[in-house]
Amino acid sequence: MGALAVVVVVALTGCTAPEPEPEELTVSAAGARYLDAICPVNAAWEGVDLEVDRLRLVLSRGDTGDTAAIGGALADLERASTAASETLSDETVAWPAKAEGGVAEVAETLAADAEQAARAAKLPAVDLVDYSWEGVKAIGSAAAATRAALGLPEGVGSACADRPVSAR
Repeated sequence: MGALAVVVVVALTGCTAPEPEPEELTVSAAGARYLDAICPVNAAWEGVDLEVDRLRLVLSRGDTGDTAAIGGALADLERASTAASETLSDETVAWPAKAEGGVAEVAETLAADAEQAARAAKLPAVDLVDYSWEGVKAIGSAAAATRAALGLPEGVGSACADRPVSAR
């Protein structure tokens, strides 16, 4: 009986379950998924912008500037951008064909933003307030094309403001 059990185990280990087909998203479901990913990134950017303005004021008064608050805001941006990139790159879903390329490009820019946020957080205060974000035009054009393909408004700000808090 022991030999039979070994044969059965060996036979079963060669079997693998077929990969499930990705869930095909409708345009409206894709738009909602896109906003669920992007709205937290937009909120994180608002936090970064606020902290940069605060730091700029502190520096203009001649103070040395504590970067703890902006560092926290940049860490939030890094986390939100990473999560959004992962959501948009999820291989268990299939985006509508007309949005697929744009979504992939936005996911790439978000991953790059996450890395850039981590680097920017290490800068001294005087360099941080004058920091010029890399890839702004690419980010903007990829996002605009994706919003158009998904039937979303030009500026996502209003669409994000209308979303339930749990979706942001």
